[in-house]
Amino acid sequence: MDKRAVLTKRLAIATAIGMFLVLMMGAGVTATGSGNGCGNDWPLCHGRLIPQDYLQSFIEYSHRLVTSFEGLLVLATCIVAWPLRKVHPDFKILVPSMAFTLVLQSLMGAAAVKWPQSATVMATHFGISLICLASAVLIARILIDGGRHRDLAIARNPVPPALRMLIVASFVASILVAYSGAYVRHTHSEIACGVQWPLCNGQVIPDMGNNAGIHFAHRISAVAISFVILAMFLAARKVRDTRPDLYAHGRLALIVVILQSLAGGMVVLTKVQLLSTLTHAALMAILFVVLADGVLKILPDRSTQASAMPASDRGIGGQLAPNTRGD
Repeated sequence: MDKRAVLTKRLAIATAIGMFLVLMMGAGVTATGSGNGCGNDWPLCHGRLIPQDYLQSFIEYSHRLVTSFEGLLVLATCIVAWPLRKVHPDFKILVPSMAFTLVLQSLMGAAAVKWPQSATVMATHFGISLICLASAVLIARILIDGGRHRDLAIARNPVPPALRMLIVASFVASILVAYSGAYVRHTHSEIACGVQWPLCNGQVIPDMGNNAGIHFAHRISAVAISFVILAMFLAARKVRDTRPDLYAHGRLALIVVILQSLAGGMVVLTKVQLLSTLTHAALMAILFVVLADGVLKILPDRSTQASAMPASDRGIGGQLAPNTRGD
């Protein structure tokens, strides 16, 4: 592995860890009610460079500092990873995705401070952060695996249309679940159904016109994604001999979504206790990354492009050689 790849790998790992930390700190800000700990000032805190001496200001301001540093890591990773896109074709999707979400994160983060009453803005900010996290994790994994994250002999085996559809559907559903969950948090609807699960205020279907309806809609989306992932796993099991990578993916996704559902129940039963809330958010982030990886696995095999490239761009045995031209 050349120096650029080593540097990119280290930056990508740091970025992935940092992005996960940002997500957890953001969940902590919401869970502790510290979203307005610095008032409506940004990037200052109550008009000061150093925040006032009370807990909510410290929680909110520390989140801002870590987020700012993480933004620099994301930017650096994008810059050094982009020239490696011919060696790792998946970077053509992952790097622009990470760069785009960096800009959106900054804008949405500022909007969340200026308009803290907007649950829509805050929930969208969480979803954007998940995309950035998934991009960083997948870039890091590709570099850690040395490009062997996709077994070419296996990847060339066809994916049944039904399985392909279920993999995409599970990823799309995860976006909806993540957004609805964040919306529940930011509208303070976590226990709008009372300390009951799976019933809502003693009802199977509550009044959908209030906070109980918001909470119940999230529960429905969580049940829906669980069934989609179960169907995906069963479909992947049928092709486990030809596509063991997709079978392993479906099995992991099923395990995580079960844990995620249990964690969601614990949030309600513990009356939004901090540890259960952070666990729920962490498992949502992990599930999103796993499902994003599934979509990456079923993308068209771009490795065949190597045979059409000039010999100078191919290494021994037709493998892509590191790009030294920077294009």
